[in-house]
Amino acid sequence: MSESIEIARYPNRRLYDRSQKKYVTLGDIEEMVLAGKDVRVRDSKSGDDLTGMILTQIILERHPERMKMFSVPFLHALLR
Repeated sequence: MSESIEIARYPNRRLYDRSQKKYVTLGDIEEMVLAGKDVRVRDSKSGDDLTGMILTQIILERHPERMKMFSVPFLHALLR
């Protein structure tokens, strides 16, 4: 079973790793995932799960070439 890391996302969009008690970047979160850790990101105020959004943001910003795996028709269908 992989280690679970809880990250809080604050209104100023800063990400805080509660286990390490420090702010982290998208790159840090990517490294955690690559290391096999189960990362969960929650909104600090509402408690909403933002994990999918943050992981998608990492792909879009840090690895735009990986977006080629999604065809334009698929993206249209996803939005619809």
